[in-house]
Amino acid sequence: MDSVNDTSRFLMQATLGANQQLIDSVAETGIETWLQQQLNQPVARSDTFESSTRDIWQYFRGELVKTYGEAAINGDGNDPALPYKWYFHMAWWHHTLTSNEDLLRQRVAQALSEILVISDNSSLELDSVAMANYYDLLYNHAFGNYNDLLYAVSMHPCMGVYLSHMNNEKADPARHIHPDENYAREIMQLFSIGLYELNPDGSRKQNINGEDIPTYDNTDIKALARVFTGLRAQTYQYEWTTSFWDASNNGFAVSFDDGVDKTYKRIPFVNMIQPMVVDENYHDREPKQLLNGWINLAGGQSGAEEVQTVVNRLVAHPSTAPFIAKHLINQLVTSNPSPAYVQAVAEKFGTTGNLKATVEEILTYPLRNTVASVKFASATSSNGKTIQSQKLKSPLLRVTQTLRAFNASNQSGFMWMIGDDVQDSLSQHPFSSPTVFNFYKPDFVPHGLLEKAKLVAPEFELHTSATSIAWVNVMYYWFFGDYYPAVSTVISSEPNVFNVPELDPDKLQNNTQDKIQPDFSRELELAADPTKHDQLIDDMSLLLTGKTNLKIKDFIKDAFKDYNDNPLWVVQTIAFMLTISPEFTVLEA
Repeated sequence: MDSVNDTSRFLMQATLGANQQLIDSVAETGIETWLQQQLNQPVARSDTFESSTRDIWQYFRGELVKTYGEAAINGDGNDPALPYKWYFHMAWWHHTLTSNEDLLRQRVAQALSEILVISDNSSLELDSVAMANYYDLLYNHAFGNYNDLLYAVSMHPCMGVYLSHMNNEKADPARHIHPDENYAREIMQLFSIGLYELNPDGSRKQNINGEDIPTYDNTDIKALARVFTGLRAQTYQYEWTTSFWDASNNGFAVSFDDGVDKTYKRIPFVNMIQPMVVDENYHDREPKQLLNGWINLAGGQSGAEEVQTVVNRLVAHPSTAPFIAKHLINQLVTSNPSPAYVQAVAEKFGTTGNLKATVEEILTYPLRNTVASVKFASATSSNGKTIQSQKLKSPLLRVTQTLRAFNASNQSGFMWMIGDDVQDSLSQHPFSSPTVFNFYKPDFVPHGLLEKAKLVAPEFELHTSATSIAWVNVMYYWFFGDYYPAVSTVISSEPNVFNVPELDPDKLQNNTQDKIQPDFSRELELAADPTKHDQLIDDMSLLLTGKTNLKIKDFIKDAFKDYNDNPLWVVQTIAFMLTISPEFTVLEA
């Protein structure tokens, strides 16, 4: 049996949030036993993110039709009721807050979404069903091979739209056409080999002059851009027949020269679910060489074959394993992993990107080894093991961990959070990053002690003066204002808005059935007895921080000393004080 302290901290790395029941269960069965169960659990979901998102969209579409009639929403002179971004938000939050069987897979999929980035800060906001399908890729491949995942990502219409290699044509100088280089650049810089050649431990290789060695140059980008030519959506697919769109177009194969205006070769007129295909007439079939010969394409191959070969070679490149290993460690455990930690994980990643072995090593290595490159701050766990302050939790993780810790739910059973209120306050939401570089740069460090210690702290790029105050305010609104994130199951009440769900949090908070509430029943029972307040603080502290007997314990007690006879106020105060504390916001390993 593992200690509940160690188990609580482990589950902060391995899940999007744990309640007391899960902590006790995993402590009883053992961390590594639970980990193996999660890693070996097959993907067997009928409610995929795609199907859930589609169902939610169709529910709202049905409500809109009943209220306004289809003519008001079909795009014939109106803004159509497309599957806007909120429907994926709703499906993601519902699954995250209600599913308890696939916790590790959920966590890894979310981590991958911040590496293989697409965003609804683009035209993708018009097709949340497609974005949900892309999320299913991350979810389904979370314990598979990275080369399979990267190929699927490269051929997915969402990535094709987001990084603009959909409808990419081979060079035609007479028409002033040159291959789009966007995806060619980012698949190297962000999704595989990175900017600089790496040693197996993640440190940068250097030339004889002591200079970092770039992994690629502009010549490589241009050569690789030629690989991603000729890609297009499979078929046309628009929801309605209108004055500008005939139903016969739907299901018709898309072609570069089919006579249909190029405006209709993108969202929302094409199938964004099926993988892109290659029109060989527009694919560059000439030989290509890049990365100092690491990739050699003889020419004459199909576009799909070239993409597969390129992906396999990029994943097998010596820099990819430490590059992706370090990114995943950063997401799950620590911002400053030791070289030995990176190398151990990179070895498991291998030349095909064994994600199952990679995730296992990431999460078990800290159980036996020191993981930080520099000991900046430390404490001692219940078993005497030294633990180091490792990383700032992102706002998203703080939100999911808090809601799951207290079993947040509502009467309707539909945890369809719109997500806008979270994003507006805290500047983060799944699939809503401002750029392909995610919400924060991996090498970001704020000025001060961390910088002097030569550490990085990526999430601090989101922890600005505005968002840090916003976090305190949000927790205050939650626990003292009973103003939890907004859930929507009703259509917009704004005049002349006929195409979206209700998005106004103030209006949604009045819907009793949908209003989110934490389950404080266990905590209230202890709070009713002032002699058990010390135990209550320790129990809630264990749940949220993985530790008991915090240094701030006396401050917490002092904050509610005049309200000892009000159990709810006591619980609210403890929850508030803990969730705004460094002990909660900093993840330790």
